[in-house]
Amino acid sequence: MIDTVKLNEVFGDAKKFRFFRAPGRVNIIGEHTDYNDGFVLPFAVDKFVFCAIRKNKSKKVRIFSALFDEMDEFGLDDIENKSEKFWVNYPKGILWVLKNSGYEFDGMDIFLDSNLPVGAGLSSSAAIELAVLSAVSTVNGIKLDKESMAKIGQKAENEFVGVRCGIMDQFTSAFGKKGQAIFLDTMTLKYKYVPLNLGEYSFLIIDTNVKHSLASGEYNLRRKQCEEILKTLNKKSFRELKISEIEILPEVLQKRAKHVLMENERVLKSVEALENGDIEELGRLLYESHQSLKELYEVSCEELDFVVDYLKDKDIIGGRMVGGGFGGSVIALVKREEKNFEEDLAEKFRKKFSIDLTFEEIESEDGAKEITV
Repeated sequence: MIDTVKLNEVFGDAKKFRFFRAPGRVNIIGEHTDYNDGFVLPFAVDKFVFCAIRKNKSKKVRIFSALFDEMDEFGLDDIENKSEKFWVNYPKGILWVLKNSGYEFDGMDIFLDSNLPVGAGLSSSAAIELAVLSAVSTVNGIKLDKESMAKIGQKAENEFVGVRCGIMDQFTSAFGKKGQAIFLDTMTLKYKYVPLNLGEYSFLIIDTNVKHSLASGEYNLRRKQCEEILKTLNKKSFRELKISEIEILPEVLQKRAKHVLMENERVLKSVEALENGDIEELGRLLYESHQSLKELYEVSCEELDFVVDYLKDKDIIGGRMVGGGFGGSVIALVKREEKNFEEDLAEKFRKKFSIDLTFEEIESEDGAKEITV
């Protein structure tokens, strides 16, 4: 929740602010498919970015981050990606897209807070974008539907921040629904809600607290490789591609293509498993996905593999890395009373890597919206 004491300290008179929140997301399965016109199966989580906002009767925007204890200030005609504070580029990007789309807005004071772990693969960036967009559009009378909000968030990250993400993160933060996962076709943006009837099981996020420096560069490289696959095979989309057609590609591109095609199949099977209440099948698909991300897409790392291998050894029903890779978190599908492994895993991980793991129980939640404080 928003630290109203800090809000008063920074801006004064918290009663004049309106409050919004947007959730992070976890993707059950469908990794690195969203920017390849593929299928994904995420849900919005009960960890949020919070945004307090008020108009300030000026031509300036002041944004304060409670998480980083930093302020940034800029004019409405000076919305440029030139701040040394990396976090401010996400809200700035939203204002930049709105402005370039012809929307008008006034000077504002914006206060950001969060209980969403940064760098854990839970998409804190999309949550910032959707929280700020929801707040700015509402107080300025800008009417946007959820799909438009998702697209604006993605555009901000692609064109302003410079991360070539797909639309899954922003879509989930906008469309999230408590008790439901979202089966999304990222090519058409058609979607349906899939009930998260997990019975005696629940999802656990195991954050390695590792972020390797090559993560962003390798992410963009994977995108380029996927574009090269389509260009080489003269295809407009991976949805036109059959696995029998990839044999003429160089070995590394074959591996990338095989992951995307097989991961799409795993998403479809996972939807079916959830609808049938077959949690064991869902768990098997999670492990299969991780193996593919490790060996074919090559975006895992030693720390993530260590956690997933441990889960397998302990007969935990399912687990895989989540997010872009090269660090971040593992999603584990565990029995609700089956948490006695956490201390042992943390101790073994600390002994090998000298890093403490963080465990987060997560539940599904609704998408971006205004709240009362």
